[in-house]
Amino acid sequence: MIEYQDIITLSDNNKYIVASMITYQAKEYAYLVDINDNNNLLFAELEKDGTLSIIDQTNEKELLNKLIPLFYNKSKKDIEI
Repeated sequence: MIEYQDIITLSDNNKYIVASMITYQAKEYAYLVDINDNNNLLFAELEKDGTLSIIDQTNEKELLNKLIPLFYNKSKKDIEI
């Protein structure tokens, strides 16, 4: 089971921190940040079997436009000073 703030290694052999997790339309999504390159961001859907399906940021812009504000709202308490 993947949880908030877990560090996971994906098939690209990069390590990512789970920066945020949300539920949207009965599906669970994760926002991932490469721990060695903070410019490398991924969004993924958590499958029922516990695996991640990376969301194609080029072809799924409409979905990401809905998810990104939800990730922000969920995480803003962590980034407020």
